[in-house]
Amino acid sequence: MAQPARSEDVVHTPYIPATAAPAGFVGRTLAIAGASLLSAILALPSAAAAQHHTGAVSGLVRDGAGTRIQGVEVVALRAGSTTRTDSAGRFVLAALPAGSADLSLRRIAYEPVVISVDVPESDTTEIEITLGGAAQSLAAVVVNDRAERTRSLVEFESRRKTGVGHFITRAEIEKRHPLRLSDMVRTIPGAAIVPAENGRPVLRFARSHNACPPQYFLDGLRVSGFNIDDVPPGDVEGVELYAGPAGLPPEFNQLYGTTVCGTVAIWTRIPGNAPAKP
Repeated sequence: MAQPARSEDVVHTPYIPATAAPAGFVGRTLAIAGASLLSAILALPSAAAAQHHTGAVSGLVRDGAGTRIQGVEVVALRAGSTTRTDSAGRFVLAALPAGSADLSLRRIAYEPVVISVDVPESDTTEIEITLGGAAQSLAAVVVNDRAERTRSLVEFESRRKTGVGHFITRAEIEKRHPLRLSDMVRTIPGAAIVPAENGRPVLRFARSHNACPPQYFLDGLRVSGFNIDDVPPGDVEGVELYAGPAGLPPEFNQLYGTTVCGTVAIWTRIPGNAPAKP
């Protein structure tokens, strides 16, 4: 008969899992995890502080007349933030450090300015700014038109004295006060004012070929599609009329001109010029 086993005869073998970590490994892991968690917890107040120590500035920019100005460059100098005003003259600078901030505003044709504003913590401050116009220094401009025109009228008088063609002077216009320049032409031999197809009166020379329209010059330049009444009498200094190519001055005898139909040269008035003698 088998005897029951005694406790002192039983061999107890301790259970060791195949993946068991070396002694002390778990402790070190918990220590590292605890340190990382502590660092994360300590960092939270700093991030929160950074978020709560910023603010924003919202502004409106106008000129001296109250008109809103678009495209003004706005720079927060210490923070380095930059923006521009929109079509309504408004701008916003966000995430600025709370406290005092210097803003620079610049735009072409306006005086640049630098202003100081208080940026509230976790809030927005509203401001309005007026920019003054910048005085522009322009280079001197020399106008020679009067001298050129005066010389042209001297040549006009010189041609009038030759007796070739017909001339209308400023003095004659002031004497008659015509409503239209064609009223001054009606008394010139060989010139006729006739109705065009649209009923508008036009100038024709009786000796011109098939009564074709004459060529026109305005202040020495040839113009097309022109008519004698296109210039008000009050704006005329003098008129030259030539019925054909005979005796036509060289300056009006151009290669592509219709000299056979006649020539009309109109010189516009120079303000302040004394009336020519008839």
